[in-house]
Amino acid sequence: MIRINLLPVRVSKKKVAGKQQLLLLGLAAVLALILNWLWSSSRAGDLAGYEAKVRRTRDDIAQLDRIIGEVKNIKAQQAALKEKLDILERLKAGRSGPVRLLDQLAQLVPKKLEFRKMEEKAGVVTFDGSAATIDDVSAFMTALKGTPYFTGIELKKTTAATRGGFHVVDFVIVANANYTPAAPPAPVKG
Repeated sequence: MIRINLLPVRVSKKKVAGKQQLLLLGLAAVLALILNWLWSSSRAGDLAGYEAKVRRTRDDIAQLDRIIGEVKNIKAQQAALKEKLDILERLKAGRSGPVRLLDQLAQLVPKKLEFRKMEEKAGVVTFDGSAATIDDVSAFMTALKGTPYFTGIELKKTTAATRGGFHVVDFVIVANANYTPAAPPAPVKG
């Protein structure tokens, strides 16, 4: 009988199978390294994109901060201009206000009342004068209260006196002057 030794075939098959397994393991390791490199470069590209977005956003924020600074500057200039315009309006009203106030006062004064002195200090007007009767003083105060040019009208002093054979009432009235009334003055009949 012929005997064939199959052991060398098995050993050679094992060697070939081992080489194939080593080759397959090496290919798997190389494939894993290639996939890892691809994944890593993809992540690095995404990171670079995000960093570029962050830089653009920071640049946009810096530009918006400059614009906000300019807007604040414009608003400050606008407020200063408005303040100047208000001052001009007050000056314009202050220029014509005393004329209107005196015109209104001329219409309010009863015929039997005269002023010895009229003085204005810091917006407070003091009327020092004489009237034929206390009713004339009362009528004058009522007329002052009816005009927007005077507020806070207060009778400080009244004294009965005789001058040149006539009985008169001396008075002192204090009022706040308003040169720029909000409402136009109503015509007063005296």
